[in-house]
Amino acid sequence: MPNQGYQPKGTLDTRNPPQGGSALTERKRTSNIVSFSGGKDSTAMLLMMIEKKIPIDFIVFFETGWDFPGMIEHINTVEKQIGREIIRLKPNKSFKELFDKYGFPSLKGRWCLAYKRDTLRKFTNAHKPNIQWLGFAKEEAKRIKKTIGYCYPLVDWKITEEQALTYCQKKGYTWGGLYENRKRVSCWNCPLQSLKDLKILWKDHPGYWQELINMQKYSDWKFRNDYTLKELEEKFKKE
Repeated sequence: MPNQGYQPKGTLDTRNPPQGGSALTERKRTSNIVSFSGGKDSTAMLLMMIEKKIPIDFIVFFETGWDFPGMIEHINTVEKQIGREIIRLKPNKSFKELFDKYGFPSLKGRWCLAYKRDTLRKFTNAHKPNIQWLGFAKEEAKRIKKTIGYCYPLVDWKITEEQALTYCQKKGYTWGGLYENRKRVSCWNCPLQSLKDLKILWKDHPGYWQELINMQKYSDWKFRNDYTLKELEEKFKKE
């Protein structure tokens, strides 16, 4: 579990700023920006930071419009329970408009991720200097950027994905059952989600599956390279 005195290396200590007229107090204080996806890892990170009284200046959530209702309800619940605003960030154009232009994202053309990063970058650039706190679990240590300005507390605290989920569940968070059969929760129409998760979508959310079929009619890009939606349906029926 995190230590109350935790401070990421190479960053300005914002908890106990020096008093008087030193140069440190005359310049703008470093802001702590929590990147909050609403998933189990970022939720655990946020709650642990609050428990350990780590200063938080902004909590930001990138809203795509394609999140499961259970995820949006979870985010609203967290916001209410912690008594802090969770800022909803949106790109200049809606994801529906971007989909009409680009079609389904692909592994080599993840326009959704590019727009997310650009929107977050605009926010962080408006609040410099800052440290961005990202909810990567212990298993994702190889993904982290060892760069000043980024902090990965769950990796530092050796919190696994399973531990993060258990921690949140003990506090009563359920996400409307989204994690009962899924390891990760992304946008409901993400082509990069696992076949297991797509089968759950097909079985438990027929309305979303039909919407996927409708979206395919207007996309020049296939939903996936390995299977068409019709082929996936046939595969799932046989399993």
